Amino acid sequence: MYIAYFDEVKPMPLHGRDHYLVGGIAVPMEQIGALERAVTDLAVEIVGRHELVKGTEFHANYCYFGKSHFNGMEPARRITILARLAALIAHADGVKRVYAAIDQTKIYNAAFAPEYAFAHFVERMEMAIPNDQSCILIGDLDDEQSTNMVRDFSRFRQLGTPWAHGIDINRVVDSVHFCRSHHSRLLQLADVYLFIVAGKY
Repeated sequence: MYIAYFDEVKPMPLHGRDHYLVGGIAVPMEQIGALERAVTDLAVEIVGRHELVKGTEFHANYCYFGKSHFNGMEPARRITILARLAALIAHADGVKRVYAAIDQTKIYNAAFAPEYAFAHFVERMEMAIPNDQSCILIGDLDDEQSTNMVRDFSRFRQLGTPWAHGIDINRVVDSVHFCRSHHSRLLQLADVYLFIVAGKY
């Protein structure tokens, strides 16, 4: 069984990024505890607390730009923190890294970019999970698209993904669940992963 933690990054045309991204990490159940402990240990080292609150959250954007509880921290230290979090993702056994990016300038109606990106993400997650396993999706509750994602995922489960060459969704099961990112160390790792991916765009 896998749990996939995911987030989204919206386009920022003024900053040269036209892509809408949805992505995250799928973690085997037996790896979740070890990853949680590793991120919590880093939180204790950096901010001196272990609680799952906003003041101990690893939000990649805040860390990179020195906002919130990273304000005043030296840039080199902030980059080192992000590198350490990225290393946890890279070296964890069996963790799948999955994302989809839709260039909103290349579709007829840019308003459909969130739906298309999510559909492609679900397809890629379906293909990443081994045939004999299943997966549940957990997204960041702060996402304004959460209601749409629940509705769309239900449709994908019943009818497959919405294009001529769409696929059936069998291994990604149940519904899409949501949690606030400061309440989940694994959602924080998904945020870090997608922040790094977004840098490519």
